[in-house]
Amino acid sequence: MVNFRRAPFTLVACLALGAFGAGCGGDDEESSGSNPAPAEEPADSGGGAAESGGKAVKAVKVDMKDTTFVPMDATVAKGGTITWTNSDGFAHTVTKDSGPGADFDSGNVDGGATFKQKFAAAGKIDYLCEIHPGQTGTITVK
Repeated sequence: MVNFRRAPFTLVACLALGAFGAGCGGDDEESSGSNPAPAEEPADSGGGAAESGGKAVKAVKVDMKDTTFVPMDATVAKGGTITWTNSDGFAHTVTKDSGPGADFDSGNVDGGATFKQKFAAAGKIDYLCEIHPGQTGTITVK
């Protein structure tokens, strides 16, 4: 049952606490904080499997985060494009190491910036960050 005398106070308290990310439940509910928000995942990553119904996807996104390419293994359709977004606060590169097709090197991609590369030749491509050589990834072009 709602206590109408407390309703204005409850509404004001909810609005004030909402600015600090606190939830607002009923009078007999208590927020336990046991249900944290789910972690964000890079868009279109598909956990590295960028295929839909047996077809490779034409546009794939890879995040550069915590000195890692996420996903580390991406699949793109022949003629498709991969967009890398740097979510770190420092520069990375996206540099072809081996595989079919034209060589590519993004140069320094600063934090918050992106780099796009189109892939015309099918096969497996290995790439890395020249600034952080342990940051590696593979691209399968189908």
